[in-house]
Amino acid sequence: MAVSLEETLGALTGELERRFPYAAVLLASASGVRVGSNGREQSAGEEDPSRGVVFTIYNGRSFDELATSDLDPDRLAREVRAWAGGLRLQSGGPPLIVDRGALEQEFVTAMAVDPTSVPLAQKLAHVTDLQARAQALDPRIVRADVRYQDRAEERLYIGRGRQLRQRVVRTSIFTVLVVSDGSQTRLHFLIRGGAGGYEAVSVSEFDLEAAAVVAVRLLEAEKLEPGEYDTITDPSVSGVIAHECFGHGVEMDLFPKGRARAERYIGKRVAATGVDMFDDPSLPDAAGSYFFDDEGELAAPTQILRDGVLLQPISDLTSSMLAHGVHTANGRRQDFTRKAYARMSNTFFARGRTNAQAMVAGMERGIYLHQAESGMEDPMGWG
Repeated sequence: MAVSLEETLGALTGELERRFPYAAVLLASASGVRVGSNGREQSAGEEDPSRGVVFTIYNGRSFDELATSDLDPDRLAREVRAWAGGLRLQSGGPPLIVDRGALEQEFVTAMAVDPTSVPLAQKLAHVTDLQARAQALDPRIVRADVRYQDRAEERLYIGRGRQLRQRVVRTSIFTVLVVSDGSQTRLHFLIRGGAGGYEAVSVSEFDLEAAAVVAVRLLEAEKLEPGEYDTITDPSVSGVIAHECFGHGVEMDLFPKGRARAERYIGKRVAATGVDMFDDPSLPDAAGSYFFDDEGELAAPTQILRDGVLLQPISDLTSSMLAHGVHTANGRRQDFTRKAYARMSNTFFARGRTNAQAMVAGMERGIYLHQAESGMEDPMGWG
């Protein structure tokens, strides 16, 4: 009787575990669809699908990996055994601490409508309709550009008594409104989506009209004079600050390389009293959510700041061995051909104790920042 791929992966991982202090395998696949319309051109098609496997061992001093997209069980077994035959136990490396218990479980993103069940023609019709509605809201809208995407990522992790499966589905729709009064051009955008099904990309008429009002009002906006201002940020801007100004700086794979200022501030005050910050991949609907990371660590919140004090960074397995800190659920691969790094999931400031109305009332002169376009990290300068 033919042996299945999953049985082969389990058997090979067991062979490696008998030889080395740590061994694991990750089977990863991804597929998705992109659809777009700007009123003149339409596009629709599948993203290039990927599917492959990566084996990881720790030999006592360093990690070795083998990645392949050849998933024929017989050929895979020969390739893994040939690779493992050239590996030897070593000594002198940092100790590996992975104490998390055996578990077999399957996880699936909660959703009302799986986007893979929606025909591509229906997705294109949805995007085309949204583009037409947006374009017709105001004569000063010279271009409305709508882009839709869905992506399904599947993972099977086997190692250290764990056999975990997950299917994470993310959907998003991005609407850009470009406005002009004949002498100048401005733009505003509206984003909907996250971890969830096709229902996450519905855009209400109210939200669309509100976005158009902001876009048109930007035509009358005055330029700010350079200087320092008291500032209040909306949640999206606060999230960008958490992500870019500080989040990247606590990704612990930067610590051994001397590329993160945060390494010198563990246990020290780095923010105002009352400021708490988390990284949490376990949030049910957020764009960066997942059920376990690519090293088999179950998703859980990590508190980075407590009352303004830097508690701990986020880590992958390798960096948790080389620098101080605990192993968090942030070991993430771009795909099965790339190594795991310590990378953020959903990074955010926790709710404070002062409501928005009181914050605004307490400012004599200031600026309210609403909706960021992008950001760039500076782990050493904390900018």
